[in-house]
Amino acid sequence: MVVIEKEPHPRFHIGESLLPQTMDLLRTLGIYEKVEQAGFVPKWGASFMLADGEKANTFYFQDGLLPGRSGAFQVLRSRFDHLLLNHSRQQGAEVREGHTLRELAVGEDEVRAVVRDADDAGYTLRARFFADATGRDAFLASRSKTRQLDPLLKKVALFAHFEGVRRYEGRDAGNTVSIVIRGGWIWFIPLEDDITSIGVVVDTEMFKTSGLSPEQYFERVIGQVPVVSSRMTSARRRSNVYATTDFSYKTAALHTDRCIVLGDAGFFLDPIFSSGVHLAILSGVSGAEAIDACLSHPSGSDRGPLDRYEQRMRRSQNLYFRFIHGWYTPGFLELFLSPTRKFQLMQAIVSVLAGAANVSWRVSLRVGVFFLLVWVNRRFPFVPAIDRSGLPPF
Repeated sequence: MVVIEKEPHPRFHIGESLLPQTMDLLRTLGIYEKVEQAGFVPKWGASFMLADGEKANTFYFQDGLLPGRSGAFQVLRSRFDHLLLNHSRQQGAEVREGHTLRELAVGEDEVRAVVRDADDAGYTLRARFFADATGRDAFLASRSKTRQLDPLLKKVALFAHFEGVRRYEGRDAGNTVSIVIRGGWIWFIPLEDDITSIGVVVDTEMFKTSGLSPEQYFERVIGQVPVVSSRMTSARRRSNVYATTDFSYKTAALHTDRCIVLGDAGFFLDPIFSSGVHLAILSGVSGAEAIDACLSHPSGSDRGPLDRYEQRMRRSQNLYFRFIHGWYTPGFLELFLSPTRKFQLMQAIVSVLAGAANVSWRVSLRVGVFFLLVWVNRRFPFVPAIDRSGLPPF
């Protein structure tokens, strides 16, 4: 197997939260012990709150419906991704860093890839199968024009790394904290070496009409939210303020003949529920199993494993899109921030937050009941409505 990496590692990357279900995938890959010993920040739950401090709730993973999955890690992606890449080398993969995929031709019996190396010299690779793990570049979807932006999630994310940010104490010190603002939310993720990842997600139009640069807008929003700014009195920014837009999308197909689409190359979700890394690794493991099954078939004509891979990933994708759409629409937050334990609904929500998208009918059934209550609450409010118009940014 040959792995083509456009940029050398280690490198900066956003998306630092793992989920408890990710730990099982890391065990499958044989790398869990290395991750556990790497010194990453333990994560036992996720906290959500309104920017005005009026309403808040913390979900602890141990309260989910699936036992034995109580914790995960907050990872500095430059180190975490490097661990994974080196592990793939140790498992026999040939990794070529600084090489760029330029063209791809799919034949009846093979795939031919035209690649440029670090010195811009071209060469051709031939293989029986091609796995597109090109992230948001989405090599196959971009060229076939099959990437579909989510019209309900036109957001911009502004983010940076800081040091000297005061953290929560005790068991909650490693929690991801998500803070509701008007048109979006703020994330607060504690990482190792006193690094904290802070991001602002808002409507793209709100950002554009402000006339501010990403750095100016980021600082303005943070300054208007005391639950964040009060923890940054001694903070120092140690990275640029990065910006990314239109980051919620999916593609029309996750596989074609002799090709499979993995992770962010196939779909990317608003990161409010920290599902990105988990779903990417899940697709990598599931996709590898599907490729192995296809290549083991003598005729190479059995597409069943690829179809099952796509069905599994679509179920996960659709579940999280359902929660994400709910986050931005009336009726959802009211119940989400005050979940009932009746019928184990709160435990089902925790299971989804832990990454249990396809694990149990016990989870999916209760999630269905939760969204039925959300639907009812939109039409016949039994939980007081949350007025987001009074929240920052002003």
